[in-house]
Amino acid sequence: SFYEKLVNNIALQRSFYEELVHNIVGIPPEQPFSTFSRSGPSRISGDYFLCSCMASSKSSEDSSAPTIPTITLHTVDESNKKTTIGLPILGLGTYKFKKDSGQAKQAVLDALSVGIRHIDTAFIFGGERTEREIGEALSECTDVPREDIFLTSKQWRAYHGYELTKKCLDLSLKRLQTKYLDLWLIHWPGPAYNTMSRSNEVMQKSPEGPFVYAKDGHSEADMVALRAETYRAMEDSVFEGKCRAIGVSNFTVNYLEALRKTARIWPPAVNQIELHPYNPQSDIVQYCQKHGIVVEAYASLGGQDSGKKTWNKLGGKLIDREEVRTIAEKHSKSPSQVLLRWATQQNYAVIPKTGNIDHMRDNIAAVVEDGWKDGGLDEEDMK
Repeated sequence: SFYEKLVNNIALQRSFYEELVHNIVGIPPEQPFSTFSRSGPSRISGDYFLCSCMASSKSSEDSSAPTIPTITLHTVDESNKKTTIGLPILGLGTYKFKKDSGQAKQAVLDALSVGIRHIDTAFIFGGERTEREIGEALSECTDVPREDIFLTSKQWRAYHGYELTKKCLDLSLKRLQTKYLDLWLIHWPGPAYNTMSRSNEVMQKSPEGPFVYAKDGHSEADMVALRAETYRAMEDSVFEGKCRAIGVSNFTVNYLEALRKTARIWPPAVNQIELHPYNPQSDIVQYCQKHGIVVEAYASLGGQDSGKKTWNKLGGKLIDREEVRTIAEKHSKSPSQVLLRWATQQNYAVIPKTGNIDHMRDNIAAVVEDGWKDGGLDEEDMK
């Protein structure tokens, strides 16, 4: 009958795909696909879904991806003995993935499948939901060992202070389904605010500036000691084996100098800052390089939260600038690849956010030497 033929045809197709994927991935014939699927077990009444087979194949499709260079981070071990670890110069940023959409989870799975091993996130991202999705991805991607992944998260400013900072870390570890972070950063040096509706006019007129909205205990006078206590908790997290390295984000020279006076672990391994040709931040970059602090750039393509007014003042989006496009054409690259290369040639780590697997491959090609026939950007390009 028609239905019998249909069932037989489906069975033959399933058998064909099972044999194909067994041969491609190298799974023993007696081993079920669900063991290796990025999506975990996928069966109904003993039958395997085709998506489970395809997921297994996809996780290995870029096994020959080029090796991403690393930058040396200075840190200490649990006994406070100086040591170093390698930070992949390219990571996947996870800022602004839609809350509870599954986008962050899929992006991490795709990034791992093409050879990206550095994942950057933060406690607050996605309304405190992004870490959960990343944790789900890491638990399902069993073909990449945890020790091969460099995982970064950030402490949120509402948790400034010793005990709250330790609580923040424990929450992040639980959400990420991991026992440790490779790198943990203070997300912002500033205070927690008592409202999300802050008026620029009020802040400009107030002698307290933005601190007019600071919550109790987070006044400008309080913050130096509060940041020191936050960093002390982070130092203890290294000694407890919960973090391999610690650092800061959005810190100026003044903030770092104040922190230096009380720090036991110095220098901080990383300072993650907005950095691109529109905003090169020369003073803080020079300070970090002098003190052995690795500079990690976010918003590498030209500012992620800027509006039309800002773009108009600057002469348009950086990625659309004629100078950038001319350099891209010269090297047969995309404008995005040129901007990432501008950063990594100066030994800045980059963490571009994308949910597009082809863009992830392009990002890898931008930072590896094999991706450039002429060795990268020349001196004139860098200007």
